[in-house]
Amino acid sequence: MTDTEVSQIKIGKHTFGIVGLQKTLENMAEEYAGQPDDAVAELLVKRLSKANFIPDKAQEKYGHAFVREFKKFIGEAVEVENYSELVIKVLGAGCVVCNSLENEVMEALTDMGLAAEVEHVRDAAQIAQYKVRGTPALIINGKVMSTGTAPSKNQIKKWLATAGWCQPPGELMDKPVFIKNIAFSDVHNLAELVDYETGRVVSRTFAQNSTLSITLFAFDQGEGVSTHTAPGDAMLQVLDGKAAVIIDGKEMTVQAGQVVVMPANVPHSVTGVVRFKMLLTVVK
Repeated sequence: MTDTEVSQIKIGKHTFGIVGLQKTLENMAEEYAGQPDDAVAELLVKRLSKANFIPDKAQEKYGHAFVREFKKFIGEAVEVENYSELVIKVLGAGCVVCNSLENEVMEALTDMGLAAEVEHVRDAAQIAQYKVRGTPALIINGKVMSTGTAPSKNQIKKWLATAGWCQPPGELMDKPVFIKNIAFSDVHNLAELVDYETGRVVSRTFAQNSTLSITLFAFDQGEGVSTHTAPGDAMLQVLDGKAAVIIDGKEMTVQAGQVVVMPANVPHSVTGVVRFKMLLTVVK
C-alpha cells in the first residue's frame, strides 16, 4: 500500500477518492484503537488534509466518515449505512453490454417514477476497488446485485421494489418522464450538480435511450476517456476548467463556455488539462 493509493469512501451522499487513507489507518491502528471518536476524527482530518482538499465547512462530515473507516479497519462494529436516497452504480469499461445495463437502469427508473443518483464507473482501477467478480456489475445502495451480466429492466424493477423503492402512493405515472437525476421546474447550475473527486471521473446521467444520451461529467486533472468511437454525433460542452480533445488525429483545447462536436463513428479522446466538467449530449 502506497501513500498515493486512492480509496473510495462515502461522505454524506457522495463518494470521494481519498489519497493515502489506508496507509494512515495502518499507522494509527495500534496507538489509537479505543480512543474517543472526536480525537480520532480530528487527527485523521489533520493528517489526510496534507494530500487531500478538505473544505473547512465539511471537516465534520469527513471526520465522521474517516472514523467509520478506521473502525472497519481495526475490526470494530459500525452502524449499517442508512441510504436515504437511491444510489445506483454500473461498473464497466463502457462496452456495449455495460452501456446496455446503464440503459436498462434508466428505463427501470423511468417506468417506476423513481429518482436516483446513477453513476457509471468506467476506470479499471476504480472498478477493482469494488472487488466484484466480473463486469458489467450492478450495485444498488452498496449491495452487489449482479456481476458479469446485464440483467433485464424487469429484473432491476423487481430488485428495486423488493428493497422498498417504489412509486410513492397516490401518484400516477400518467405522463412519461424522459429526464432523470435533476429536479423539474427549478433553476440549476449544471457545474454544481457533479463534484470533483481525486483521481476519478464522476458522471451523472440525465437521459439514456436508443436515440439520445445526456451525461454530466467531472474529470480530475489528467483523467479522461481514451480513444474510442461513438454511435452518434457527440456534442461536448465544457462548463468548468479546460480539456484536451483529439478528433481523428486533430488536437484542440476546449475551455469553459466552449463547445465541440465529435462526429459519429470517428475516433476521439478527451483528457483533462486541468480539472474540468462537461455536459455530453450524444444524438444517435
